[in-house]
Amino acid sequence: MIYTIIKRIVLITSICMFSLSTYSAKLKKEKNIETIRRSLGAGINLSWFEHTWATPEQLLNTNLTEKLQKIAKAHYATVRLPIAFDMFMQPQSSNLTTEILQKLQSIFITCQNLKLNLIITYHYGKLNPDNAYTEFDRVAWIWKQVQNQFRNQGYDKLFFEIYNEPTLEPYKWKDIATKLVQYIRYEDQNRIYIVGGTNYNNIDELKELYRLPDDKILYTFHFYEPYIFTHQGADWSADKTFIQKLPYPYNANKMPAMPNKAKGTVVEDNYKKYYHEATIEYINEKISATKQWCNNNNMPLICTETGVINTVKQKYRNNYLQDVTTVMHQNDIPTMIWDYDETFSVSKSNGKPIRVIKKWIRKN
Repeated sequence: MIYTIIKRIVLITSICMFSLSTYSAKLKKEKNIETIRRSLGAGINLSWFEHTWATPEQLLNTNLTEKLQKIAKAHYATVRLPIAFDMFMQPQSSNLTTEILQKLQSIFITCQNLKLNLIITYHYGKLNPDNAYTEFDRVAWIWKQVQNQFRNQGYDKLFFEIYNEPTLEPYKWKDIATKLVQYIRYEDQNRIYIVGGTNYNNIDELKELYRLPDDKILYTFHFYEPYIFTHQGADWSADKTFIQKLPYPYNANKMPAMPNKAKGTVVEDNYKKYYHEATIEYINEKISATKQWCNNNNMPLICTETGVINTVKQKYRNNYLQDVTTVMHQNDIPTMIWDYDETFSVSKSNGKPIRVIKKWIRKN
């Protein structure tokens, strides 16, 4: 009788210990991904290898070390490096060139030496609603090659953002993203991937994406709202951004008149909403709600793009960047500004960050 009771006590104790051990392991894993998420801190996009208007040789022969050194000296924590992988393919093949893989390896080593995190992002892919499932195989194979290049390297410092700004239907992108993660995860159980929603990584599309069946994913969004302000004058979206001299924040006395050609278009709608959307209250409402929703659904959140084009008056750029970075910081969202030194540049001529960005970096 006593022996039986002792056996039961030992069994119950063992079960409790196992449960506690499992729970502790789970907490440790969650803490690990959370620690890594927060370590991304204040980041910057370094635009170069997605320049499809240059030749692959021009891009590969450029040394980015000096820029990376200045980025590290400015105390950014993370560099996001967009890559137009389709530019760096072997002839008549889906194989990446040795040169691009070696270049990425060299950049990663430089980032390691400078204590910078590195995000490698697939830009300008060819996924579209008509070819999504056939093109998937090629995208997956490209990532498999990149992943093999970096096997067992920098799992807490090197991250793969699987596809920039997809435009597929939400259900189709969720299916493609799930399969893509599963495919490349099969050969590497430790790499952290970054995945965003469709509609150009729109903040609202994260709810449609929801949580994927993988524990090592950071979820991202891009934030350029209101778009008619952040992209005003952009020649690649001239049909939506032709209104100039929009103030930020909204000021009725500073607003330009709405051009006649905007009437009856989406631009008119955006113009009429501007009084509401060009405010820190609106920005905070959008971002805070998304952060809370992601927290509730165990989706570690970051932002891999936000910024404002440099054709905007600097005063208004500063105001916008101040509000966006403040909201991101208050909501504990590591953020990568677009970009270091090009059309959306947040750097002075000497490579140092402008004041508003410098203050934000210090907070992180």
